[in-house]
Formats: sequence, structure tokens, C-alpha cells
Amino acid sequence: MSGHEGVILLEDPANHGAPAGIGALTVKFVHYPGSQQLILWLPQDGYAGYTTFRILGPGGRAVEDTDLTRRLNGRVQILVDTYPWPPGDYQIEITHREGWSHGLRLTKLEEGVAPPAPEPPPIPKSDGKPIVYRDGAGNILPNHDLELRARALEKLAARFSRRLEFVGNFRAGTIIYVEGDIRVKFYHEMCGGGVHFSIDVPEPANWEAQTGRPLSERDDIVEFVAQETQRKQARSWNYVIREHRIDFID
Repeated sequence: MSGHEGVILLEDPANHGAPAGIGALTVKFVHYPGSQQLILWLPQDGYAGYTTFRILGPGGRAVEDTDLTRRLNGRVQILVDTYPWPPGDYQIEITHREGWSHGLRLTKLEEGVAPPAPEPPPIPKSDGKPIVYRDGAGNILPNHDLELRARALEKLAARFSRRLEFVGNFRAGTIIYVEGDIRVKFYHEMCGGGVHFSIDVPEPANWEAQTGRPLSERDDIVEFVAQETQRKQARSWNYVIREHRIDFID
């Protein structure tokens, strides 16, 4: 199935004309290479008067318009496969027989486009001026908290936009894992004996020396390389992650 890998940005859910005390939707977006899903939770029993579940896509195009009870997974949960959605603005509406509705607006980004980093928290102020921390000798101390937050935001943006670059051809070449300014090379080559091709992976003992990345990141990076290579280069084959290589087989 063809799809679109773009990340989804969610606005805050809102109610329209709902009685006081009726909560809004709870929403979560999860995605992995080749798969993504929007999970919605109603604030009350889905069989308690809800009527229509509607999704409008870019330009107001109807993506889905059906009976809400047909979309329930249990009594309050709704699962939406967003992988086939092309980039653009979307709106979800869930109506109730009493005339009110739940609403959710969201935007799907182009593949490889990182979501905007959250705005950093405001610096505490005193008398209209930023607080400056000093040591006992009066020297200005660095604000490590803000520095850590900035680095965390940069890492989050890089993680959402990570990708693979392929150099060479099917017989032999290099696969480059790219995450922000991080670049890790993996070599691959054709094989025999039931293995179509194999990607070399440093063993745990040599991982940090050969890649420059912490050992704690190894499993995640290797899994991403395997999944993305399968999605872009070998959809009809399976892969097996071994101690020092990734094998692609029938």
C-alpha cells in the first residue's frame, strides 16, 4: 500500500455547542516507518447518542463520513490509519444527536519535514529584567537548564526528520543513516545461499568506536536502517537482524 510518511501536527481538540461538563476528545498520534495511526478517545460512551464520524481533507474533500458506532474499537476508542493521507490540512468532526459535536484540526507535513520546535519557556524576570545567576564571587553563571532544553529540542527535531541515503548500486554500496548532523555509514553487498543482500553492522563491542554513537542508540538505529531499507529498496523481501549484519531474504 502506498502511503505518506509525513508527521501529523495536532491542534487542541474542541467542542462545539456541547453542554457544560462534556469533555473534549483525547488524541494521540503514533508512527513508525511504513505505518502511522491516529488514536481518539471519546469523553463518554460512544453508544450514548453519537451519530456521525466525519473526516474532511485538503480542500474540504470528504475522506470519511460514516456512522460513529461503526468506527468504535470498544466503547470510546477510534483508530484512524493516516498513512494513506497526502500532506495537507484535515478536520475531524464527531456529531451528537442533540446537535453538538467534537472537533479536531490537524495538519500532515511533507515527508522529511520536521515539525516546528516548541517555543522555549520564557525566562523568569524580575523587575522586567531576566534573572542573572551569580556565584559567591559575583561571576555570572551559565543557565544550564535552558541550554539542556535547547539541545533536547534540537534532538527532537532531528529525530523526526531522520532518513537514509543510498550510495552505489544493488551489488555493493553504502547506506548512510542521517539524523540532523549525525551521519553513520553501513556497507552492503550481494550475497548467496538464500540471502539476497546483507548490510554490515558493527557488533556491540565495536559500535561506539566505529560509529561514534552511544551503544544505547544501536538497536534503534539498526532497526530504522532495516525498516527503511526494506520500505525503499526491498519491499518484497523480509529482513533478519543478526549480531553483525542485516540479511534480506525471501
